[in-house]
Amino acid sequence: MRTPMLLPRTEHLPARPAWDCLVCEHAWPCANAKADLTGQYLRFPAGLAIYMASVMYDAVEDLTATGEPTPADLYERFLAWVG
Repeated sequence: MRTPMLLPRTEHLPARPAWDCLVCEHAWPCANAKADLTGQYLRFPAGLAIYMASVMYDAVEDLTATGEPTPADLYERFLAWVG
């Protein structure tokens, strides 16, 4: 049986283009979003890595749209915690 890919479900979503959490206003993904996403992708951790890499790409686009340099902490924010 094929495992379906999960769509992220959390109330702690990013507010674009700033990429802060809509609920707690911390840098997204906030601690709550990380916990929710980790739980959802528990059986498919590669899916979480793929999802977070794709949203990191979106964040780079948004955060550099006005000519600002790419923030140095994006890998730590979006991918370093995925395991």
